[in-house]
Amino acid sequence: MIKSSQRHVRNMNIYLDIDGVLLANEKHLALHAEEFLNHILKYYPDTTYWLTTHCQGDTAIPMQRIGHLFKATTAELMQKIHSTRWHIAKTEAIDFTQPFLWFDDDLFPEERIALLKHGVLDSWIEVDLCKNRDQLKLIIQRLPFLMA
Repeated sequence: MIKSSQRHVRNMNIYLDIDGVLLANEKHLALHAEEFLNHILKYYPDTTYWLTTHCQGDTAIPMQRIGHLFKATTAELMQKIHSTRWHIAKTEAIDFTQPFLWFDDDLFPEERIALLKHGVLDSWIEVDLCKNRDQLKLIIQRLPFLMA
């Protein structure tokens, strides 16, 4: 989860997965997904990125996949989320020169190695909705965004 050593960083990049993070299953949002996205985009509207197989350089694909599940105001905010492109490991798309948080439900061995190599394993926030359906709400409460 979020470490106490992390603090509010205005130029922090946010990387978001879809399946297992914003979606609980194929057709249903995770609990608190709407609130979570609104919170992220309130504080980081210009530095939030899709890091999901549903993007690969095209922001229209995530919107087609999940945009209709959100309220219109949230879907409009989601238009601000930038695309990423990667081939084998999602970490290929991460800018390691900037502080970041990466919300994902799975971390492959090569991605763990990349994070360890850069000394930023704590920047990966594991989302496990099977263990805790309310995890997104807990993340919002613990995020460093509100710390001045």
